[in-house]
Amino acid sequence: MKAIFNYFHPLERIKRKRKQYLNTVKLPEVLFKVLEQPLPQMSDLAKDAEYIILDLETTGLSSEDDLILSMGWVDISKGRIDLASAKHLYLNNDSQINPETAVINHITPQMLQEGLSIHDAMQAFFESAKGKIIVAHACVVEENFINQYLLRCYGLRNLPLLWLDTLCIEKKMEQAISNHEEVDLTLAATRERYRLPEYNNHNALADAVSTAELFLAQQKRVAQGKEVPISQLYRMSH
Repeated sequence: MKAIFNYFHPLERIKRKRKQYLNTVKLPEVLFKVLEQPLPQMSDLAKDAEYIILDLETTGLSSEDDLILSMGWVDISKGRIDLASAKHLYLNNDSQINPETAVINHITPQMLQEGLSIHDAMQAFFESAKGKIIVAHACVVEENFINQYLLRCYGLRNLPLLWLDTLCIEKKMEQAISNHEEVDLTLAATRERYRLPEYNNHNALADAVSTAELFLAQQKRVAQGKEVPISQLYRMSH
């Protein structure tokens, strides 16, 4: 019975999908190196896993029509945020940014003119992501923009990356407490519930570090003094 249960677990499903992808799709070297890394076992503990926490600042939420302005990421290793791994990249896009977006994101055209191409920025991210689980708050945004880049640049669809979503994890925990109350699941509001300090949002690196802090706090809440397998967090994210 346990074997059947595990077979349909989302972590086992992505393992099968990744194996098939590697066997049937010709990949650029950097992406092949990401996908060839072994995925966690069902019993592996969350505290022992390596994570890369990602945030994108964009001109909007449509991955087809909007642009990535900046990318920020930081690693969690051995249960600690590794600030030495932090990266904050501006992307040099041909089109000018919307003035209203600039006000929100504090990103000016001058910053973007000195930025990297989306290709160089994505290459840097994938190099950093090797052997790590990608974490984001409301990761569908980051996932959609990365998928759009992969489709346009390489013709690849639905690269089987391993994502954890702190928003989904929080939603599952809050639903377990109360099925009726509407809970604010934004990053700022969620951090406030954990009594984490206020931070300067709408900056990709600041948001990535803030998400990393939240993710560590969530692990403690899920654990309740016990050891949490990565398979439990992954199921909560899907």
